[in-house]
Amino acid sequence: MQIVFEATWEATLSDQQKQAFIHQYETKRCKQEEFTATPILLKHKRNGGLVATVFLQNNRDEVLSFQEATVCVVNEQGVTVAEETFSLTLDIPPYSATPWSFVFLPTHVDFIEEPTDEWKVIIK
Repeated sequence: MQIVFEATWEATLSDQQKQAFIHQYETKRCKQEEFTATPILLKHKRNGGLVATVFLQNNRDEVLSFQEATVCVVNEQGVTVAEETFSLTLDIPPYSATPWSFVFLPTHVDFIEEPTDEWKVIIK
């Protein structure tokens, strides 16, 4: 499994930042399902929004393409704390993972407590 950075990420991240993502991916226990969204970082924004950064992992033998995705952030109790539909153009090559951040508007965030390490992302 390899890390593939989307073109904008490839152009804007430093080599050190890319290596940090690669190292973090190597330490994650990613599931071997056809597709997974493995959490990396969850941050509150000052405006009340939320940023969920994940590894989108394609364990299939064909390209996985996204044009629209409904993304839910779920806390450790299984409660959906943010949900929003995103328009995006993203292709993940076979047997690879791509880091990606979903930025939720404040109107789509239903909590204010600090996140724990037990959160997850569900993509519909």
